[in-house]
Amino acid sequence: MRITWLGHACFYIETKGVRLLIDPYEDLDDDLVGEVDYVLVTHEHHDHYGKAPLIARLREATLIGPKTVYLMAISDGVTKAKAVEIGEEVELENGVKVLAAYAEHPSSQYPVGYMILGDKVLYHMGDTYSSPRFRDYQKYRVDVLLIPISGRSTASEREAADIIELIRPRMAIPMHYGVYGDASVEEFRKKLFERRIFVRVVEPEFGKPIEV
Repeated sequence: MRITWLGHACFYIETKGVRLLIDPYEDLDDDLVGEVDYVLVTHEHHDHYGKAPLIARLREATLIGPKTVYLMAISDGVTKAKAVEIGEEVELENGVKVLAAYAEHPSSQYPVGYMILGDKVLYHMGDTYSSPRFRDYQKYRVDVLLIPISGRSTASEREAADIIELIRPRMAIPMHYGVYGDASVEEFRKKLFERRIFVRVVEPEFGKPIEV
């Protein structure tokens, strides 16, 4: 699996020959995005939905999102779109599946996260605070957790540590900082260390692929 951070909560994921783009925010330079098979959107806010309809149309990709996102995409001229609900699993291609996961984001009408089940298990949490419900996802043995840390309508560094303790991933990649709002990856690491929660934290570099 290859993971490329494109800023904020936007990631380009390649697994088993399937190319996915998650949460392309409105300020994303879409010329930086290669071929895309699926665009996944966690919720309707502009910093996650932003460039999704444009990229879906230009790349002839299928856009996947909760019902609010689906209806927005259809009205924006996307012809290949699918609505998902929490707990629903979607079969893509080459044995890759996507599971719509719970997200705790009260300012959204219907937020989700996405569990990508490919050659590795990757969990993009979307915008979320901590919730005891995340313990349910421990059973998936998450290889990579993409986790918000900004504290701006999402988990802070401290709350992100709470989530790590519940899910117990092998690797954590912080997101949702640096474009809209700041956060400290070092502070996130500090909170984990104070709690004696041991996980590999990888600070992403814009546009530089991470192989797992």
